[in-house]
Amino acid sequence: MSWKKRALAAALAGLCLLSGCSLPGRQQDEGPKDTVDVSDAYFGLAWYKNGTLNPVTDTDSINAMLREALYEGLFELTDDFTPQNVLCEGYSGDGTTFTFTLRQGVKFWSGQTLTADDVVASYRAAMDNASSPYHSRLADVTTLESAGTYKVRIVLSSPNADFPRLLNIPVYRRGSADSGSFADGTGPYVPVENGSVCTLEKNENWHGGFLGTIRHITLVGITRADAAETSFRTGDVSVQRSARIAADDKATVIGGAVDTYQTPSTTLHYIGINHANEQLKDAKVRRALSAALGRRSLCDTQLQTFADPAVLPVNPQQQVSGVSLSTDADVAGAYALLHGDESAENTSDTSDDTSQDTAKTDASAEDITIYHADDGTPLTDGDGYYIDEDGDRVLNAEGEPVKDPSAPAQSGEDTPATDAAGEQIVLSLHLLVNADNAFKVAAAEQLAASWNAVEGVSVTVDAVDYETFTARIREGSFDLYYGETRLTPDFDLRPLLTQGGSLNFGGYHDPDMESTLAAARKSGDRSALCKQFAEQMPFIPIAFEREQVIIRKNLINGFSPVPYSVFFGQENWTRVYAAESGSDAQTNEAAQ
Repeated sequence: MSWKKRALAAALAGLCLLSGCSLPGRQQDEGPKDTVDVSDAYFGLAWYKNGTLNPVTDTDSINAMLREALYEGLFELTDDFTPQNVLCEGYSGDGTTFTFTLRQGVKFWSGQTLTADDVVASYRAAMDNASSPYHSRLADVTTLESAGTYKVRIVLSSPNADFPRLLNIPVYRRGSADSGSFADGTGPYVPVENGSVCTLEKNENWHGGFLGTIRHITLVGITRADAAETSFRTGDVSVQRSARIAADDKATVIGGAVDTYQTPSTTLHYIGINHANEQLKDAKVRRALSAALGRRSLCDTQLQTFADPAVLPVNPQQQVSGVSLSTDADVAGAYALLHGDESAENTSDTSDDTSQDTAKTDASAEDITIYHADDGTPLTDGDGYYIDEDGDRVLNAEGEPVKDPSAPAQSGEDTPATDAAGEQIVLSLHLLVNADNAFKVAAAEQLAASWNAVEGVSVTVDAVDYETFTARIREGSFDLYYGETRLTPDFDLRPLLTQGGSLNFGGYHDPDMESTLAAARKSGDRSALCKQFAEQMPFIPIAFEREQVIIRKNLINGFSPVPYSVFFGQENWTRVYAAESGSDAQTNEAAQ
């Protein structure tokens, strides 16, 4: 019997039970009773028909929510990317070899039992298909096999204690992906096709128990990827996940009678650094650039509160002894790092307004006394050298006169470059950014302003089209660039930190860092890695983007999406009653 017929039979059985009759030859039991108040509200979900019906190889983002409703993985990830058991009962491993024990008694829609062979087949499909969205997650797998009916054994080429974070990969029944219809799944909903109409109904075999208030979902056929947003605006689609910080033609802001939710993501915004640039080879300089950034302000403004400021390249940020996670601009600390006074790093502005007759400066790598006129300007002679109150030149420890770096150059001298405040520029850089994304251009301008607030620093924004941007990055033709990448859920930094890494465009190489990174992946403890990263700052994290989930107002209560699923926890969804809806509607009408 096909899964469609089984699903229909199960639905008829359910109707029979609700009507009070009993099935022939079966006695009534006193098991758990379904007391959920089922909603009759319309719930529509986009279905991009040009996508494949295999949840592991389907690459279309529009179908992501459909996959989340129909399929499950060994784990689901919570808001802090901690794996929570779903199809997995438990696991053991040493970081290189893992054995995963499946939950027994789990049924597919077809009624067949989930076994280790199904998990192996699903993972093998991802490994064999380079275009699968899960392909890279299994790149380190060298052995994948069944170790019994309910055990899966996986061996990695290198240790990764956080490997289970990667296994929210959807599992389908082995052999069912070639049926010409939806591959057989274990999720809370089952697809029911009736001619050209397709709906999702409750999965009577679902191992999670009773579904929440939404038991019937209409699939809305989408033939063009750009039609999904239109269908949401017209009300045909009830929930969608969309980009908020994106290229100008892809950013989505929808108002009106909707609720918007934010979910954490692994999408990192960062500043890439060209390590071939002599100005940027010193870790103190890179730390100074990081310290000067007002990350919190940037997230609240240009990133529209849809990002979490980040000093470290992990989400959420990890507390590490000796590492400052301050996300406010530290101009004084940045200046101190650039000019050799590390003791002032990570401090707030320590200047005061107390009038002084003399002040100390590091004009030529020595502490000297500089005398000031009544108006506060340094006393200098006609050639720009500091003088004392008697008109004698101030000498350093070597007995040499010291010149004011802001003094005009004399004939035959090179004129030193100065910033807007007249400070001699010690760091002059260009920040490359993709001009096709207005959010990023505005963010880059704000970042440059933060850097330019540090005396002696000059950063200019170079906004270029996307093709030029990517070409220059790959060529290494940049000082700094505004980057964005989606990390895997285990926050694998090898592409960014290892020699030859796919995202290491700046040519960073430090064997000690690579050793620390390998040790962190083996143990699962990132403390040493985070500390070394903060000391070296091989690239500069800015923020982790938050994804946007938009749902019709007054559709359900208890909606609580997690990073990779809007349907996780759907058994807790409850019905919105007319009184609640009417109250909200009156409030919205009054607000208008």
